[in-house]
Amino acid sequence: MTLPLIGPEQDFALWAALIGLAAFGFWCERFHWGRKYSGVMLLMTAAIVLANLRILPTAAPVYDLTWDYLVPIAIPLLLFKANLGKILRETGPMLIAFLIGSVTVVIGVIAGTWLLDLGAAEPQLAGIFTGTYIGGSLNFAAVAEATGFRESSMLTAAVAADNVATNLHFLLIIFLPGVGWISRRFASKHIEDAAPVDMSVDLGRHTVANLDLAGLLMSLATAFAIAAIGTWVATIAGAPQFSILAITVLAVLFGSLLPNQVAKLSGYDEAGNALMFIFLAGIGATCDIWLLVQMAPILFVFAAIIITVHMTLLLAIGKLFKLDIAEMLMASAMCISGPSAAPALGAALGWRTLIIPAVLLGCLGYVIGSFAGLAVVAWLQ
Repeated sequence: MTLPLIGPEQDFALWAALIGLAAFGFWCERFHWGRKYSGVMLLMTAAIVLANLRILPTAAPVYDLTWDYLVPIAIPLLLFKANLGKILRETGPMLIAFLIGSVTVVIGVIAGTWLLDLGAAEPQLAGIFTGTYIGGSLNFAAVAEATGFRESSMLTAAVAADNVATNLHFLLIIFLPGVGWISRRFASKHIEDAAPVDMSVDLGRHTVANLDLAGLLMSLATAFAIAAIGTWVATIAGAPQFSILAITVLAVLFGSLLPNQVAKLSGYDEAGNALMFIFLAGIGATCDIWLLVQMAPILFVFAAIIITVHMTLLLAIGKLFKLDIAEMLMASAMCISGPSAAPALGAALGWRTLIIPAVLLGCLGYVIGSFAGLAVVAWLQ
C-alpha cells in the first residue's frame, strides 16, 4: 500500500493542510462560481482529491481532534447571536412560516426513509438531514457527534447530496415568484414592493469589520468555558454523548440573557465558520471516493424527497392560513440553506425588508435543528 506524502503522525503538516483547505473554501466564495458551487463543497472536493492521490492520509489522530474540539467550540461561537427574545420580537409572521417549514422537513425525512432503503445507518442519516435542513452544517456536525456517527465517506456523500439539492432549491426559490400560477394564488406585499438591493458589496466575501482582538479572544474563551460547562453538565447527568446539546442550550442562554456581553465580543461568527470549514476539510480527507460515488446518488434522491415534501406542504399550509408567499419562500430558504442565504436571496429578489428577520430565523434553525435531528434518530431506531 502506497504511503501518503504527509503521514498520519505529522500533526503540524496536517493542521496546515486542513487550515489551508478551509482558507481555500473561503477564497472560492469571493467569486460568483465559488458561491454557486459552495465553498464547503469545493474545499471538501479538494480534500477528497488530495487524500485519494495519497497526498493526505485517510486516517489520522488530527482528524479525530477536529470532532473532539472544533465542533464543541464552533457551536457556541455560531450561537452567540441567537437571541431568542429578539427572534420572537422581530421575525413576525415569517416565524410561523419557518416553524411550519421545520415541521414539513421532518415529515419529508420520514417520507424519504419510508420510500428508500438507506441501510443500517438510516436513523443517523435521517437525523443529520433533519438537522441540516432545519439549521445548517453546525447541526449536521452536532447530530453526527451526538450519535457517534463518524462514517466519513457517508458523511461526505451526505454533504455532496445536500449541496446539490440545496443549490437547486435556491434556484427554485428565485424562480417561483415569477410563475403566473403562483402569483395569482398567493398574495405578497414584498413582491409588489420589491426594490433592487445594492449588489456592489461582495456578499460572498468573508471579512470582519472593525475586528477587536480582545473581543475575539474573549469570544474564544467564552466558547471554551461553555463547552467545558456543557460537557460537565452532560457527564453529571449521565449522558456524556449529549454534551453537544448541553453546549447548545448554554450558548443560547448566554446569547439570549446577556446580549450586552455578546455585544462586547468580536469575530465570533467568522471564527465559528472557520472552525466548521476546518472540520469539514477533515471529513473530506477521510473519504473513500468509491463509497462516495456509490452512496451520493441515493442520498441526493433522499434530499430531493425531503425538499419536495417540505415545499409542497409549506405552500399548501401557507395557502390555508393566508401567509405571504415571499415570507414563506424566505423561510424555506432559511430552513434548507441557512442564514447565509438571506442576503443573496434578498438581493436577487429585492426583498430588503426580509433579510434581517430571515437571518434571525436562520439562527433559530441553528438552535432547534440538533434537537429535531436527534428526535428523528431516536424515533427511527
